[in-house]
Amino acid sequence: MERLLHVVQELSATRDLTDVMDIVRHSVRDLTGSDGATFVLRENNFCYYAEEDAISPLWKGGRFPMESCISGWVMMNQKPAVIEDIYADSRIPIDVYKKTFVKSLAMVPIKTNDPIGAIGCYWSENHSATPEQIKVLQVLADTAAIAIDNIHYQSEIAIKARQLEEAMDGTMLAIANIVEHKDLYTSGHQRRVAMISMAVAEEMGWSPDRCETVFRAGIVHDIGKIGIPSELLSKPAKLTPFEFALVKTHPEAGYKILKDIPFFLPTAQIVLQHHERFNGSGYPYGLGRDKILPEAQVVGVADVFESMISHRPYRPALGMEAAIDELLMNRGILYNPDIVDAVVNLVKDKGYRVPE
Repeated sequence: MERLLHVVQELSATRDLTDVMDIVRHSVRDLTGSDGATFVLRENNFCYYAEEDAISPLWKGGRFPMESCISGWVMMNQKPAVIEDIYADSRIPIDVYKKTFVKSLAMVPIKTNDPIGAIGCYWSENHSATPEQIKVLQVLADTAAIAIDNIHYQSEIAIKARQLEEAMDGTMLAIANIVEHKDLYTSGHQRRVAMISMAVAEEMGWSPDRCETVFRAGIVHDIGKIGIPSELLSKPAKLTPFEFALVKTHPEAGYKILKDIPFFLPTAQIVLQHHERFNGSGYPYGLGRDKILPEAQVVGVADVFESMISHRPYRPALGMEAAIDELLMNRGILYNPDIVDAVVNLVKDKGYRVPE
């Protein structure tokens, strides 16, 4: 009983169908003392023998019509089958069994009311499965059914979450386009910053989820500029102190736009900090070193790099070499050394070029 309880707990915590089948096929033999076990899945009108654990091969990978195998019978009749002598039971396709060690078997449906599969155990000698063995099989089948349902629900939730995520990403792109339409001279800047940021994050060995977060932040890092007059964004001359002070409000403005949407909160924090600098000389709060989110530091470096290699209203593009020189000159001063090294490695050693 203790062993069965442990298996039930293990199945309840499983989030993968392969693991469910592995646990069940091994546990069936262990708990019933049988010589073989199969895990069968229903595929429309066929029984798919998905997994097995036996003293010699049975039918793993095979598909049989529901009406021609005992697993199909237990699913169609929604009840267990206990067969002491397979050669004396008309439900058994003898030709299929002759090649195996099987003399006796017991099989139960997975999800009795609407079967989605079956679990079978087999003996190499004539054996009449006891009520206790049938109960063990049914407990395993019922628990497997719950685990499979949970996996299905989680998969559906994951799909819905991804669809929502894609919709949110679409919203972010739409907002980014609004910002860039205000300043056609720098059209594509946010997208390029996003791609550079992601490439740098990948170079630093960050996880895919973290890289994606950095990409999202790059896409909308200048969203706060939506409230800044277009003539300032495209001014061909140096900004006055007052004008520059107004432009410097865009990280906080961007944060306020994004912060109240839970999905965008991590992005909002990065947007808020992307103009902070390693030595504390940035804005809006003068944060430094580890007070700045690493993701914000990556976007900040990518922003500087992309700005220098692109045309601006007040100057032509400075080129890749000048951008690298700027990062190296201020490595450990304005910019995190690890991030600078990642950019240099990408450009110098791996030939990285910013996508158009």
